[in-house]
Amino acid sequence: MPKLVLIQPRFGHSEVDRNIKTVYPLGLGYLASHVPPRWDVEIIDEQLEKIDFNLKADMVGLTTTILTANRAYEIAGEFRKRGVTVIIGGVHASMLPDEAIRFCDAVCIGDGEQAIVRILEDFEKGKLKKKYTGELGPLTGLKPPRRDIFKKGYTFMPVNTSRGCPFSCHFCVINEFYQGKYRKREVEDVIRELRELPGKGYVIFFTDGNMVGYSANDVKRFKELCRRIIEEKKAGRFRARAFMGYASVNALDDDELLDLASQAGCSALFVGFESINPASLKDMNKALNLKYGPESYGRLIDKAHRRKIAVVGEFIVGNDSDDAAVLEETRKFLAGSNLDILRLQLLQPLPGTKLYANLEKEGRLFLKNFPEDWKKAEKDFIMGVNFQLKNLNARELRTWAVETGLEFYNFKNILKRAWRFFKDTGDLKWAVIIMVLNYKSRKSYANVTIE
Repeated sequence: MPKLVLIQPRFGHSEVDRNIKTVYPLGLGYLASHVPPRWDVEIIDEQLEKIDFNLKADMVGLTTTILTANRAYEIAGEFRKRGVTVIIGGVHASMLPDEAIRFCDAVCIGDGEQAIVRILEDFEKGKLKKKYTGELGPLTGLKPPRRDIFKKGYTFMPVNTSRGCPFSCHFCVINEFYQGKYRKREVEDVIRELRELPGKGYVIFFTDGNMVGYSANDVKRFKELCRRIIEEKKAGRFRARAFMGYASVNALDDDELLDLASQAGCSALFVGFESINPASLKDMNKALNLKYGPESYGRLIDKAHRRKIAVVGEFIVGNDSDDAAVLEETRKFLAGSNLDILRLQLLQPLPGTKLYANLEKEGRLFLKNFPEDWKKAEKDFIMGVNFQLKNLNARELRTWAVETGLEFYNFKNILKRAWRFFKDTGDLKWAVIIMVLNYKSRKSYANVTIE
């Protein structure tokens, strides 16, 4: 029986590495479920285990992001030296297939479930092509991922209910990867998968780029999913303790949605607030945030707290409209905000995004020698400055970000934040969890070295 080994390369950045271990690489699980039964399949996550390059395999498949690209190329080289055919896919390879093909035998562009079948058939016929493009068809009937072949050691149980995003933020590659399409699974299809999840007492992490969406139909679908989860809980068929996922600010302004999410077990929402500066929001094409206005952020977070839902606020600085005055206003806002967890990041140009294309056209990218320079992006992904800023000094911006993060996560604020969440929600357990996560986040900022 021929063997296919699917590999998630390790992340060189320590903080990204720590965070990625919270969920297993679900995409590889989906690929494995679509592999014909005449093939044996193994999954290796280099975050948790070492790769034996002498293992017996007929083909190796590697998934990539900008943070794992060079490691993927290294792994590919080791297996090809041993005569193993190597396929590379994932976001990075999909955005830069001509780069990736230099290091492998074939590149998979986009979704791989249908492409993997064609790849294996062509391989067996000795007619492997250089490039394969996945289909972006409806998610109805998508086979459930092979969860049985993942190792133990992850924090959350990943589940995916949609692919793509209804928005087109200039810094995000999701929209380009899915060609502007936002595809959603049917509610009952998701419920069937939730019923079949192994074990009990886990926390589900919905890995969707945006689990709520924006249109009336998108929001209706999410509410129906919550109603069905509530029914499953009452029937004793929903064995998870809670769930969390990504959403946009519109989700925080819908009382019925928040009520249903809370009843269904939503414990936290990751929300892209991005900036308090309207000009920067315009730079990022965050029309929805502009519609609500940064002045609404505190009110929206409070609405989630009243339903015992924690809010993880994501902010990005380094836009062309950001200057010293904007940074000071942002610092004051964050210091006085009611966010439970802050994810503050410097703007990063990723291949395939509108941001990257614009900066490349303007000659402002520092990353020009590829693929070697992807290591620079990987080394300091959260706090690195990889392009010429317009109104800010790179060192001063990095210093500001670290100091702002440490101020948000100073010991007094951590305790105050946990107490506030407990007072607002009465949920002592999650208040303690928030306090622990705050301490861990503080360490992330404390470990940044400003050169």
